[in-house]
Amino acid sequence: MLPAVKSAPAAAVVTAILALAGCGNGRSADEASFERASRAIEDLEDALAARDYGRICDAIFSPEGRRRAGGEECRRRLARTSGGVRDPQLELVSVRREGNAAITRVRAWSEGERPAIDVVRLVPGRGGYRIESLSGQ
Repeated sequence: MLPAVKSAPAAAVVTAILALAGCGNGRSADEASFERASRAIEDLEDALAARDYGRICDAIFSPEGRRRAGGEECRRRLARTSGGVRDPQLELVSVRREGNAAITRVRAWSEGERPAIDVVRLVPGRGGYRIESLSGQ
């Protein structure tokens, strides 16, 4: 069901608390992974809301993610499957590091739809995480 994430205010709160405490650069690897994952999911949500399928296929998906989403047909497939989605919402539920990658659970919903949990595999790329795969639970 994935097209739907915002609500990662916890990452912003943690960052603010660390900055106020003077420990901003002493982030743990888990905190850094959560922030990077949160950014990737927010980017996906924003691009879905804007129907910016080119950005999703070219910048948010990893090369493997784009291949799985149809390769050269990625934009058209996303437009066909997500075009009717109104007000997509994505909420990062959890992040588990797996080597350099992160496995996230994301609650996804849109207007008129019930929330569903999707598992999103993120891999390093372009200074953050990129989406390699999406799957519903």
